[in-house]
Amino acid sequence: MKSPFLIMRLLSLVVFTLSCWQAVAVAQGKKNQGTVAVTFTNATDRKVIVQSAAPGQPLQPFGELAAGQSGKMRGFPGQRWVFINVNNKVFGEYHTTSERQQSFRITQTPGGGVPAKPSQGNPGNPGTKGGNSNVAGNTGSKLSAQQAQQMLNYHNQKRAEVGNGNVAWSPQIAKYAQQRADQIAREKRLAHLAQGQNPYGENLAQGGSTGGASGYSVISACEGWYSEKAKMPKNARTMTVELFNRGVGHYTQMVWKGSTHIGAGIASYQQGGFTMTVVVCCYNPPGNMMGAAIY
Repeated sequence: MKSPFLIMRLLSLVVFTLSCWQAVAVAQGKKNQGTVAVTFTNATDRKVIVQSAAPGQPLQPFGELAAGQSGKMRGFPGQRWVFINVNNKVFGEYHTTSERQQSFRITQTPGGGVPAKPSQGNPGNPGTKGGNSNVAGNTGSKLSAQQAQQMLNYHNQKRAEVGNGNVAWSPQIAKYAQQRADQIAREKRLAHLAQGQNPYGENLAQGGSTGGASGYSVISACEGWYSEKAKMPKNARTMTVELFNRGVGHYTQMVWKGSTHIGAGIASYQQGGFTMTVVVCCYNPPGNMMGAAIY
């Protein structure tokens, strides 16, 4: 029996810089091979700074786009791009695919924060009706009751470590998370929605298996998100741009003080001989609000 080959890709705002990728390509004598061209269009009414960074390093400017301006940049499949205004507010991000020619519109949403906080009475936010501390029966998604309970227990164990209260399972949120997981599997692109389009906080993960392996699990996703705790400064209690840029956003969303309900979805697709499993967990109210308490 073949052993599993697992691939973990956690979506965060920590990305490879083009210069870093190019340095690797040059060292291998393959400069510009496998690159893709991405045309970014700034559809906002203000200047946008395009940023990227090597893993574990702070985001750094890659270029600028004036309001209404378009620009073509070269990158690599899997590279992530972050779009920030002059006040260090993140408009959104883009995750390149393997297509040679790609395009992405940077759109403006009210506040330009990370992420947008739903207003009271937001009709796009189903709220937290039907939340449960114990999961039984219909989970609202393709997760079994056992999988949902495992995910809920894992979150609450890690929240207890920092003194935050338990979250409850919401089938309504899980239904939305399942729609997101299905969308990602259909498009074969692990990426958040554009700023303001998701009423919840969101953590994404995916892994691949082959050779008859059992596949990527919801706990594997949770463990990956939780591993970011190692990057947290000892006395950090409040979310800031600097802290977020350390690549801790998945962990801080898991334990976010203000979040009370979660729901998750799971989907799979075939790519390059691998069975890729996507895990999406959504949080209400969303976390990672600038200036707000983490715990």
